[in-house]
Amino acid sequence: MDERKMQILKLGMKSHDLAKYQTILGLVADGIFGKVTEQHVRAFQREQGLQQDGRIGPLTAAALEKVGKVSYVATEKPPTGKFQLSERSRQRLQGVNADLVRVVERAISISDLDFMVTEGLRTAAQQAKYVAAGRSQTKNSRHLTGHAIDLAVMLNGELTWEWKYYARLGDIMKQAAKDVGVKIEWGGDWRTLRDGPHFQLPWASYK
Repeated sequence: MDERKMQILKLGMKSHDLAKYQTILGLVADGIFGKVTEQHVRAFQREQGLQQDGRIGPLTAAALEKVGKVSYVATEKPPTGKFQLSERSRQRLQGVNADLVRVVERAISISDLDFMVTEGLRTAAQQAKYVAAGRSQTKNSRHLTGHAIDLAVMLNGELTWEWKYYARLGDIMKQAAKDVGVKIEWGGDWRTLRDGPHFQLPWASYK
């Protein structure tokens, strides 16, 4: 394999080269990069400690060729199709980092809870008001750079703030982040001032 010339294979593409990797993954070798292929590529990448972008580039291709045949089945949770993001939630995702948006979109697709985005990108003026009102403890919020979101769980169309539902939402978001290969932090895991609706990208990975 010539890494300099290799075409990166990704969702939506058709390629004769892809069929070889589909065979290694135990899939139908039709040369069509669909959702099932992407799911298995991500699972393989996770197993191998590679970046989970769902694409077959030089590193993933080399790992597949080295393994020769996978001996497991991808375990990503399939979409439930129960819920979708509302137009208002999508509007509130404008300006939010694309990786975090991917996590939210994956989460709603696999969730057994309905939820909405209550806040994404926040202005400095808004943050100052929140600090003054005691709603936030810092003027350096991840919301200011589009690296954080707040979500709210909905039961039968009504908002709920019961902790048990946010604990479940935390698990769903973490699974979604794992599925799309993005690291996130949940405010519910903080030792002090736990914040169940809050999710953010880590400072160490996203400046």
